[in-house]
Amino acid sequence: MVKVRRFKIGNLVRDKMPEQIQRLGGVANFHYLDGEAHLDWLKLKLNEETREVCKASTPKEIQEEIGDVLEVLKALATKSGLKWEHIEKKCLQKKNERGGFKKGTFINSIEVRTDNDAHPIVNYCLNNPGAYPEIIEE
Repeated sequence: MVKVRRFKIGNLVRDKMPEQIQRLGGVANFHYLDGEAHLDWLKLKLNEETREVCKASTPKEIQEEIGDVLEVLKALATKSGLKWEHIEKKCLQKKNERGGFKKGTFINSIEVRTDNDAHPIVNYCLNNPGAYPEIIEE
């Protein structure tokens, strides 16, 4: 008697995975996500794939993981009703306005001399305290 082994996956996977599992002699119990659930799982998948990019150590691994991130981003854009060309245009616009990430510019802190909480830099930082906590020196 051959033992049947079952594994919980519980994750969004690439579209052809059920067929690939079947070719290897397995049976995938799956369904297609719809609407908001699909969008939510794409966001979770993006988080998973970006963590894998961070763990990758060789150029080959990094290339493969960036490819996965790009595929998820494209699916997320499509599911959100966005055209990839428009995203690329926005990306180029931001790069022209703010620059890219080639130089490795790293800001340690920002000082702004103002009492006005509505100042654009102060306001942005105060609205994102988890990312940009105010340094209060006594």
